Amino acid sequence: MRIIKYGIDISKIILCKAISIVMKVNRNNRDIWLIGERKDEAKDNGYHLFKYVREKHPEQKIYYVIDKNSNDIRKIEKYNNIIYHGTFKHYLYYVLATKLICAHQSSTIPDSPVCWKLGQYGFLKKKKIYIKHGIIKEKIKSHMYENTKFDMIICGAKPEYDFVKSELGYPEENVKYLGLCRFDNLHNFKVKNQILVMPTWRAWFGSTWGKESDDDFLKSEYFKNYEDLITSRELEKYLKKNGVNLIFYPHYEMQRYLKYFTTNSERIIIADSKQYDVQTLLKESKLLITDYSSIAFDFAYMKKPIIYYQFDKDEYDKRHYSKGYFDYKRDGFGPVTSNVDELVRNIKVIDNEEKYIYKVSKFFEIYDNQNCMRTYKEVCSL
Repeated sequence: MRIIKYGIDISKIILCKAISIVMKVNRNNRDIWLIGERKDEAKDNGYHLFKYVREKHPEQKIYYVIDKNSNDIRKIEKYNNIIYHGTFKHYLYYVLATKLICAHQSSTIPDSPVCWKLGQYGFLKKKKIYIKHGIIKEKIKSHMYENTKFDMIICGAKPEYDFVKSELGYPEENVKYLGLCRFDNLHNFKVKNQILVMPTWRAWFGSTWGKESDDDFLKSEYFKNYEDLITSRELEKYLKKNGVNLIFYPHYEMQRYLKYFTTNSERIIIADSKQYDVQTLLKESKLLITDYSSIAFDFAYMKKPIIYYQFDKDEYDKRHYSKGYFDYKRDGFGPVTSNVDELVRNIKVIDNEEKYIYKVSKFFEIYDNQNCMRTYKEVCSL
């Protein structure tokens, strides 16, 4: 079956290549960009850059790749130029495109090992731009230049920029400190009386790569500690007394375990990712509780308080990502806690101390709403 699929994919690529040669006779088809995120999402840097280009530079042929059943299609319909993931048109425009703009490494690429290999080894000549889906803070093998061959990687902070240049093997000219595109939308917001709990995933449980069973998950420190948090009587008393709502929103890769979490509190919402927009939650929440998620950088960018909840740091460093340049106790934008009691105590005294504000200003040397503009100009010049 695999050989048959490879044969079909190769046939598609050959056909698309022939069609693309004819299409490029028309000058309008000679500079086509594909952009995307996860194949079912339009809510991150890809969405914000696509929106910017369609509004400010409609002459540029840019197309957003997304699954036809995605709930996020409604967000991009008005901008047109949508290509449904996995269709023949997707294969054709993948071959035709001169630039691939990716929030994830596989964004814009059809689900085909053939396409992946052809792109990886340069048989289909095109420029690859990695706008990313967060700030890199660990040395991740899959992000190394030898494995990605990205022609451009966009950084959102000065320490990240220095780290990518020195530790991930990219040629210096490929690394750009421009700010993340989604940061443009973090300057105007209204805060609700709401706390957001947004932990990252665990490689051993993630829906894509995880090998542990659901029974293993139910015995895990991850489940125990977050279940203890959302069923905490002390937390419930605080929420009720102060009229605060709490939204528990696990990472995309951990959403399949949502059914196991319970709460009897009318103040606590266990959030399905299909029903909520991450950036909206970040903007409207007054406090973020996370563990190791890079989403904390977005919250810090808005100069709002953060509490880190790190009950499994040794296991995380060993089994997920190895430690990078960011030390939470030295560089973090809020206190580090390791158990529910300590966490709840910190929640009760929410305060974004001056020392954390100072850290934010040092971390984000670029702080404006021109990130999409800078990125667009750099992509044009590539």
